[in-house]
Amino acid sequence: MQSSNEENLVQRLLWAFYVPSILIAVAYSVLTPVLPLYASDLTSAFIVIGVILAAESFGRVIGDVPTSWVMRRFGIKQTMMIGLWVALVPMVMLFWVRSVPMIIGLLFVSGIGHAFYNISRHAYIAVVIKTAIRGRAIGLLGGVFRIGGFVGPIIGGWVGAQFGLPSVFLAFGVLTIATMVFVWLFMRSLDADESALHGEKRPSMRKMLRENANVLASAGSGQILAQLTRQGSKVLIPLYGANVLGLDVQTIGIILAVGSALDSTFFLVSGVIMDRFGRKWAIVPSFVIQATAIALMLLTTDALTLGLVSAMIGFGNALSAGTMMTVGADLSSPDSRSEFLSVWRLIGDLGFVGGSLVVGVVAQALVIQMSVVAVMGAGFGAASLFAFFVPETLQRKRKHE
Repeated sequence: MQSSNEENLVQRLLWAFYVPSILIAVAYSVLTPVLPLYASDLTSAFIVIGVILAAESFGRVIGDVPTSWVMRRFGIKQTMMIGLWVALVPMVMLFWVRSVPMIIGLLFVSGIGHAFYNISRHAYIAVVIKTAIRGRAIGLLGGVFRIGGFVGPIIGGWVGAQFGLPSVFLAFGVLTIATMVFVWLFMRSLDADESALHGEKRPSMRKMLRENANVLASAGSGQILAQLTRQGSKVLIPLYGANVLGLDVQTIGIILAVGSALDSTFFLVSGVIMDRFGRKWAIVPSFVIQATAIALMLLTTDALTLGLVSAMIGFGNALSAGTMMTVGADLSSPDSRSEFLSVWRLIGDLGFVGGSLVVGVVAQALVIQMSVVAVMGAGFGAASLFAFFVPETLQRKRKHE
């Protein structure tokens, strides 16, 4: 009976939640092989390239905390729609813009919209999915991201090669509009008991931070390094392939797709491991594998060897599909969920910003190979923090239910 209820829930969420999630994942992934090269065409300064690549992530950082207020004011579905609109318009405008400051500003604004969408989606699934199946449900969402990450770079590389690099921003616009259609038509606000986002009383952000200071310090630090590793590897592969190995945009798109293919194949393993053994059993091996693969990037000599590194990174990342969202949902309590998830997302987005900036700043100051070493260190650091300093949230959550 429980299995039947779980199947019905997944079917009910398919068109309202998972389909729009895969569309927006493809939309952002079409930018992955192109945006670093697009930035390289505008400037040869690695530090400026790093700022361009980090601008959207920095916008997410700024948009994270206000999202809790927007959700309280407008509800989950409406916050998703607002976020998609704010992400869409500036990104499409990039098709016509060539000024570096304007590009940075438009990516920044788009990132604010991305924050609204991401956190409201996270809040939605945290409310409707029970702890016992949360790992698999969010792991499936992580798999959706990965499928998008497999399809998106192929589309982005092809569109960029055939129609010019700026044309990928129009492709992003088409996919985002499709996402909005599915959210608007199929998501019902009543699917989630939105009052559970806040409980009977709405605690202040300050009170939530005071009550969760220790766990945010340990788990939050681990998440920063984890997200820095993920984003850093995504930036490193195109830049290393283009600047060190001399590969073209279409080849780089295929290399990224190879990693995404492995990522998309094994993502369900993460959810099973999280729900059966614990969240840490998925997180720690994942980042050990990714950090090792990033170190091996220094030994690559051509498209084949870089493709093998990309595949290893993809396999390692698959083992952590949905882990950061699951841990955040586990740690959040109903009476302060929106505030906690906003801060949790803020912490993760700081890692994304760090991934792009670390690569750019270190490459500018030294050489791009030292950026590889820095991102590798972040991966091993993430694995160590979650292994030794972060409590296992599966057992903790079960005790409180």
